[in-house]
Amino acid sequence: MSGARLAAALAAAWTAAGADPKIASVFPMSGRAGSEFDVTVRGTGLDAARAVMFDGTGVVGRVIESKPEEARVRVTVEPGVAYDARGFRIVTSWGVTNRAEIRVTDSRTASEDEPVASLPALINGVLSLPGETDSYWIGVAAGETIGIEAISGLASFDPAVSVWAPSASWFDKTRLERIAVNDEPLYFPGLDTAARLTHRFDKAGKYCVRVSGFQGQGGPGYVYQLRIARGALTPPKLHPVNEPEWPERSFVRRVGPEWMAAAARRGLQKPPKAVESYKAALEGAADVPVIDETGMVEGRIGASDEAHEIRLKIAETRDLAIEVETPGATLPRFNPVVRVMQPDGHEVVTNVYTKRNNNGLYMMKMIQAKTVVTLRSVGEYRIQIRDITSDRHAPDFAYRVLIRPRIPHIGSAALVEDRVNLEPGQSKPLTVNVDREEGFKGFVAISVEGLPPGITAVAGLENPVERPPLPNAGRRERYYPVPQTATVMLIASPDAPPGELPSRARVIARPVVDGRVGEAVLNKEVPVMVVARRPS
Repeated sequence: MSGARLAAALAAAWTAAGADPKIASVFPMSGRAGSEFDVTVRGTGLDAARAVMFDGTGVVGRVIESKPEEARVRVTVEPGVAYDARGFRIVTSWGVTNRAEIRVTDSRTASEDEPVASLPALINGVLSLPGETDSYWIGVAAGETIGIEAISGLASFDPAVSVWAPSASWFDKTRLERIAVNDEPLYFPGLDTAARLTHRFDKAGKYCVRVSGFQGQGGPGYVYQLRIARGALTPPKLHPVNEPEWPERSFVRRVGPEWMAAAARRGLQKPPKAVESYKAALEGAADVPVIDETGMVEGRIGASDEAHEIRLKIAETRDLAIEVETPGATLPRFNPVVRVMQPDGHEVVTNVYTKRNNNGLYMMKMIQAKTVVTLRSVGEYRIQIRDITSDRHAPDFAYRVLIRPRIPHIGSAALVEDRVNLEPGQSKPLTVNVDREEGFKGFVAISVEGLPPGITAVAGLENPVERPPLPNAGRRERYYPVPQTATVMLIASPDAPPGELPSRARVIARPVVDGRVGEAVLNKEVPVMVVARRPS
């Protein structure tokens, strides 16, 4: 079968399946403010592309050409537009695509076919075949430091950068020797996988900078942006990025009085009392501070095998939450362990969640950012804070431990769908995942505003999936919320008029406790569009 026939067959199969149009990659990934440039958008269902929707103002685009798996868009960026990533979607006859991004920069961008004439250089490239490597030659002076960064434009593509020096031999005059390489500064869930490398060159001369896939990946959509500049790069932040909605389970969210107040609002609870800060003492010290049920403990692990201690006084049975923040170094460099013990050293609870893996039947231990526990015995408890190892310490091994009463509230509230395309007479769900934190028993009210004409929203009830309880889950209730899924069905009437552009509908979720309605814990915009009927 010829390439054209195969593409047509795939397009027909995609149309028959009723899948939403989708953007997989954008090339080039960036453009200069005050310029006009063309980008190639790859994906599926793009043959009927007719409009481009950019977030905000100052950047516009129009479709020049469209094919089933590719569309060409002309982008115009006004002068003075902020240098950042700008999101956009493409509107087709079959609906609106997912959100993709174009980076606006103040530097001149070049393609991989152009030589690196001067630094700094910003190059947009693509590894179009598996195993392909792109090479760029740069000239450096003796003792000069060069910074190199490669950013991926495809979710499944992990780029790597390397530096090579000429090392000719009698049998190969073109031989190169690798002198530096980087995949990413630190691989850990939630961290950026961009490759970053800073190298000081001892000798002047020409050197080769190479971009490759970490596992040899390649294909038409494997796009990247390479930046080469004189001087050291700004060190990357080795912190996970907090989700904007509610980062309750992140070690880098800011705990404190404002955090407690926000949690109380999400559960329609009384505002919490002021929190007093305490400085933890070295373990074994004679004078150890005492917390009266609620307090903030702050400290820094500054030496090997160092452990800190503070005491907690309980006058009656209490339901408490213990939250840990690492404002400096965080996982996996700094792994703070918090242990609550009786005066004799018997451990009552810790922030290390232990369970048995049901496949390999081995024990798994995971450090948690929050622990909820009931302390039933009155009196004093010892709280120990340390790194999980006995030899790790650093000036940025700082911690904050918030000890507070349990506050029932709604935690994370996330919308699953990022767009909805409906044919007349069709129905699709909007799914909201909600975490019930610390025993929240109230209702969660969900509404949808700004729907296009002909579409109504009604409550939906999904067929429940019966899952057997985990036989070896440990004390899961201490470390995880109770998850819940709510569904709103969007129903398009048979005579709903197809729209030229999607409507920006808004999904709102609020807590309801004892008949009182609280502030929105979710207020998320989602494009909703009525599309033409697909051919049968």
